[in-house]
Amino acid sequence: MDAKTKVKKANWSKNEFETLVCEYENKYDVFEGGLSILLTGMDKRKAWESVMDA
Repeated sequence: MDAKTKVKKANWSKNEFETLVCEYENKYDVFEGGLSILLTGMDKRKAWESVMDA
């Protein structure tokens, strides 16, 4: 039995993916840091929004 498989299309172009990774690396400390008085959930949310706008 010959099963045909579909090749999944990429969600992002190579350039978009590289930009996403670069922006994530720039804000790594914010994303991976634990919540505290100095680092709040709102700070993390704002960092993600800035990454997604880039």
